[in-house]
Amino acid sequence: MNTVEDLMTPVVICGLLDYSLEEIEWLMDHHKLHFLPIIDASSQCVCVVSSSDLVHWHNIKQEMSDSQAWEVCSKPVIEVSPDLPLMEAVELMVSNNIQHLVVSHSDGLVGVLSSMDVLEKYVLKKMN
Repeated sequence: MNTVEDLMTPVVICGLLDYSLEEIEWLMDHHKLHFLPIIDASSQCVCVVSSSDLVHWHNIKQEMSDSQAWEVCSKPVIEVSPDLPLMEAVELMVSNNIQHLVVSHSDGLVGVLSSMDVLEKYVLKKMN
């Protein structure tokens, strides 16, 4: 049985709560990300910023330079353990209408599981 850890993407890129939205957008654009975990000083994920969060923010507020990550981020964060069975993780994504799960353990953030990770593993392999 596959677990979240089998398909997750290890997190390398994170933002901090006090990053400006310009910095968040630059990170996401530069690294081709659609989702950015926002961590605190102890590497715990406190919220996430998605590309749809940024689009929404642009629609309601034009000025980005004086805004910080914590103002636009999605809460609550749905965190899962790396050893969670994959099907349970998929059920969480579907029932919460989200595309990403934050993967963490006692030491903090360890990865992200996206719906694309699951699709690549199960749909694209079957097509090839």
